[in-house]
Amino acid sequence: MRGLVASPFLAAWLQQQALSLAFSTYRANRLLFLGVSPEGQLKLHERLFDRPMGLFSSGESLWMAARNQLWRLDNHLTPGLSHEGGDRLYVPALSLITGDVNAHEIVVDASGQLLFVNTAFSCLATIEPLSSFAPTWQPPFIKTLAADDRCHLNGVALKDGIATWATACGHTDEPSGWRHERSSAGVLIHIPTGEITAAGLAMPHSPRWHNGKIYLLNSGTGELGTVYDGRFVPLCALPGFTRGLAFAGKSAIVGLSKLRSPQFTGLPLEHRLAAEGIAGGCCGLRIIDLTTGEILHSLDLPEPIDELFDLELLPGVRQPRALGLQAEDIDCLVKLPGRDALVQVRPKAPSGNPHEAPRPPIFGLPSATGLTTAAQGQLRYQQVYQLTPSTLAPYAALTLPSLKPGSNALARLRGELIAVSAMANGEMVALAIAERLPSGGAALRSLCVDPAWRRQGIGTGLIARLMRSINNDGIGTLSLQYQASELTQLALEPILRRLGWSNPKTDFVLLEGRSDQLAAIDWADRLPITEPYRVLPWHQLSEQQLGQTSTLDAPAALKPSVDLRNLEPAICLALLHQNALVGWLIAHRTGASIVRYSSLFVAPAHRGRARALALLNTGFRLQHAAGIPFARAAIDSSNAVMLRLLDRHLGIHLSSIGRSRFCEAPLLQPKTF
Repeated sequence: MRGLVASPFLAAWLQQQALSLAFSTYRANRLLFLGVSPEGQLKLHERLFDRPMGLFSSGESLWMAARNQLWRLDNHLTPGLSHEGGDRLYVPALSLITGDVNAHEIVVDASGQLLFVNTAFSCLATIEPLSSFAPTWQPPFIKTLAADDRCHLNGVALKDGIATWATACGHTDEPSGWRHERSSAGVLIHIPTGEITAAGLAMPHSPRWHNGKIYLLNSGTGELGTVYDGRFVPLCALPGFTRGLAFAGKSAIVGLSKLRSPQFTGLPLEHRLAAEGIAGGCCGLRIIDLTTGEILHSLDLPEPIDELFDLELLPGVRQPRALGLQAEDIDCLVKLPGRDALVQVRPKAPSGNPHEAPRPPIFGLPSATGLTTAAQGQLRYQQVYQLTPSTLAPYAALTLPSLKPGSNALARLRGELIAVSAMANGEMVALAIAERLPSGGAALRSLCVDPAWRRQGIGTGLIARLMRSINNDGIGTLSLQYQASELTQLALEPILRRLGWSNPKTDFVLLEGRSDQLAAIDWADRLPITEPYRVLPWHQLSEQQLGQTSTLDAPAALKPSVDLRNLEPAICLALLHQNALVGWLIAHRTGASIVRYSSLFVAPAHRGRARALALLNTGFRLQHAAGIPFARAAIDSSNAVMLRLLDRHLGIHLSSIGRSRFCEAPLLQPKTF
């Protein structure tokens, strides 16, 4: 794999320890193996699976939790044999369907029973015939079996082959309640007694019993440590979100993830990494000396891999490999009992199977296909849990405005997502999504109903249930800001009226124009800025002049940021009077071909001779010279000065003028779904 960065002696360490590693990444949908070639070179091998998470090695088998199933991969190589350089070949042999229960870690206990952390239902579970799963234990503070991820149970530790400890990100009995206290409500639970062994943790993961101690990863602080006398005692701080832990003698192997997911933000780790100059962190492995806490060896993984979930040791294995579900090897290679060598059932086709119909989708592989719709069937509403900006892609077809990967609307999402779906015959036909805001409220970000299901009141039902869910979560307020159009007038606003929302009010006037047309305006020629006034590029201002922004009586929304990194330098201008700052034009680049004019201000005492118009016209000409074709701006509806400028001077030169509207939902009485 290109871009792999390893410390110089990692390969030698693996050889000395006589082991290799398996690790999983659910965001990149990969099961990875790290080993060493006969020549002593690191070898990274990967296979695609759908959302692989927990791993557990048991004899000649490797168990893996995935999106809606548990996989068992069996080794098909006997000692002394190899396959394409590998001395172990894991082949998918068994799949147990659980449904999308968000299975995290997986183990096999001393009795041979398979156990997995069923995060959606907040329990440990096993497999039972005629059921998707059978719960075996729940934390005492969880009072019901429901698919709403109440505490984010995520890890399990065996002691002498018995499930003895579990980690959870919270100890609440409210649906998704753990999300509100991620930085301090995590717990380590003693399974036999149900007692909380340690509290006050930040998203703990990967509890492990080793050499008479219980270790865990305090992921929200990026630390590896032990628990002693009810307290977490850190051994070392690492450069990433720690998750995935194994031991080899006196060393620990720890997995690291970058801070890409919204679930990883707002944690103590985020502030520490920023202070250390490695904002975002690393993705890879670190090998730690358990005596000193020193990092002995490291591995950093390239894109698209930006997180790891679990890792597992493969003792006695030099270079592991696996068969995937895509290539023909899974069809052609067969292992017979009593025979060492693999049997080739048939040769691989030189160019596929041209005489056959297209193969159906392979079960278990990640798919980018959109959602299908049903034209009939009973409708039911269901809350969607574990939805984040990073997992929205499969639902993009049912988002409006579009939240598809790469969209500006998706990029702007930062908080926790709360969603309600409408289902028919097992298919999602409508979806409403709200985002929890740092201010304490929530904002409706998307509402979409499949065309075949419109005009049946589904949009009303979605928003009503979303309002109820947000109110039950204690969020209190739900707001909506949208761009007014004929569609919103006909389809959205009647729903809001039926549900008692406040009357929509215009909060911003939205402007758009072309730089060639705007640059042709003659304001700067007719009314030029002359001495004692002059215009200066914003980045050329002195520290003293920049400090003068706080002394001018500009509205807070129009005061420019002191952070120059987000500005469009070719357009940002300062208006000076006798070398003192009296006005400015500030613009931001929001796309390859778009500039947003964020602030135009001239102090009241200096507004004669249309200096604001000349300053704006100068910016238009600089934009056109820079080859940026489109300009946008939003005027606060309370800004009477700018609205008058728009009405008298600017409006006739624009290509469009729109309205952004704002309204809020009424408070409801708490009620179950």
